[in-house]
Amino acid sequence: MNITDHIRYQDLEGGFWGILGDDGSKYLPVDGLPESFKKEGLSVEVKVEIVHMIGTVMWGQYVKVLSISSA
Repeated sequence: MNITDHIRYQDLEGGFWGILGDDGSKYLPVDGLPESFKKEGLSVEVKVEIVHMIGTVMWGQYVKVLSISSA
């Protein structure tokens, strides 16, 4: 799945970086984001794979980031 969204820092559950879509969709990278993409509001193009799992963070769909670039 390819998405064009923005990086957001969420100050929940100890804090984490997520991807927030223009349509309100929320994605949570299971392996985190590369340091160079941890910038609030950064516009990105991301290729992800949905991961079906249960985690401690109740925010968005868990995804595996296959590729990421600045938009």
